[in-house]
Amino acid sequence: MSDQATIVDFVSASLRGLEASGRTVLSPNQQRKIDSIAVALDRELDDMVRELERAASCQQVAPNDKNGEPLPPFEAFCVGLQTIGDSLIPHLAKTFSDYFDGDREAYVPVMWIIRARVDAFVAYLLQLAQVHGLAFDDTRTRMSKDEQIALANLGAYLRALMQRELDALL
Repeated sequence: MSDQATIVDFVSASLRGLEASGRTVLSPNQQRKIDSIAVALDRELDDMVRELERAASCQQVAPNDKNGEPLPPFEAFCVGLQTIGDSLIPHLAKTFSDYFDGDREAYVPVMWIIRARVDAFVAYLLQLAQVHGLAFDDTRTRMSKDEQIALANLGAYLRALMQRELDALL
């Protein structure tokens, strides 16, 4: 993916990864409903990303570490992205469930729809950290070891959150 990847690029990549997983064959009526759900989720995801881009362009108040000391800027940014993930990943899962009025039997066969979008959102947050993270110190061209660790921790946290939310839908 290029530096200018959009959320659509992330969703497409996530869907390609899921194609081999043996998605359920749907009737035309089921497919129309699934298409409308996918459009609704994509619209929700697009709104979320637009708001994130606005937030990422502003200076945020940096969180503190366990000792009350301010975190380094990149680590604070990753904590901010974790906080965003904490609210928006469950929101996306709830949007999916609400579309089916919480009827698990109806949505379990098409869980790939939400999985692809949540996976894309997590990938987007990680790219946001990578791209905007270097902006905190314009003299750098590469991430330091501490920043790489912070990014890895963010990825692990978001993937675990994603899996928890998807498991909760089942």
